[in-house]
Amino acid sequence: MPQAVTKDLFEKIDAEFEEAKTAEEVRTVFKRYYSDLGWKRLCRLFVLQYGVDELWLAEEERSKKVTPKGE
Repeated sequence: MPQAVTKDLFEKIDAEFEEAKTAEEVRTVFKRYYSDLGWKRLCRLFVLQYGVDELWLAEEERSKKVTPKGE
């Protein structure tokens, strides 16, 4: 069952990427969280070096667009 996307999850994954020293360790982190976040979010965090706050702000903006206007 996928985890909910939270700022804490972004921070946890970011820390795991920081600790990864080899390509295999980075692949392991990608594989572990792919089903929760997808490739785009993981690439923004690791490859493009987006900060956790920046990713979380984008996630909040995205959720506002998805929520129906009547709610």
